Amino acid sequence: MKSGFDINFIEGDGYLVLPLSMARLAGGQTPKETYETFHHFIKKLKNYSSDIVLLYTNGLYFNAENLTYEQRLKSNKQVLNHISELRNLIQSKKEFIPGAFHFLPIDYVILNSPHFRDFFATLKKREKEDKKFQKAIKNDLGKRDYNEANVNFILEEMAVAHIIRQRLVEFPRTLVRNDMWRLVSYPGKYLEADLYQWSHKILPQEDKINPYNGAQYDFLQKKLFVFDGEKSL
Repeated sequence: MKSGFDINFIEGDGYLVLPLSMARLAGGQTPKETYETFHHFIKKLKNYSSDIVLLYTNGLYFNAENLTYEQRLKSNKQVLNHISELRNLIQSKKEFIPGAFHFLPIDYVILNSPHFRDFFATLKKREKEDKKFQKAIKNDLGKRDYNEANVNFILEEMAVAHIIRQRLVEFPRTLVRNDMWRLVSYPGKYLEADLYQWSHKILPQEDKINPYNGAQYDFLQKKLFVFDGEKSL
């Protein structure tokens, strides 16, 4: 599969997975902007028998040791407000089946997949030993400090994404019957560290069904980036 091109058609039933960043809920992934992604992808589905998972990543922010109770309340309120507004849009516009939208925290994947603990431990061990992997993580962190909290944030995000793409966790089903594909879409580039782990087969790559098992859709560019076609460190 080529990399850096838009998807024309998506065959069979499956899941569109939208990781929702806390930093973008007020801009970039607002309820209105998130709703618009549904229109973009609905045109690509050959069969209207798929579900959408809205994965709220607020749990990742609890890697920070200095997170206060007030910050936790603020985080929960932000997520709940976003969900409420998005649900209202879905129900009022009457364009989609409300039951096909599943609002889940990232901890859902962590708790429901028996692979998370091993995957995270594997990534953590590699991060301690592999200078190039460390460099990729540093690039993803940008101006943020390279400390345990921020590194764990990246590693947990990678482990969860890999579990989803490899179909190693069951999602709630409304329209889905066969779970033939899982497409992760985010308004931004994939993690460089995620590309590195895929290219060096740090985590097992056993799924033979999902055509997007090593890919991520950049909603800003409207392009699918396939890791096998991308250059890694």
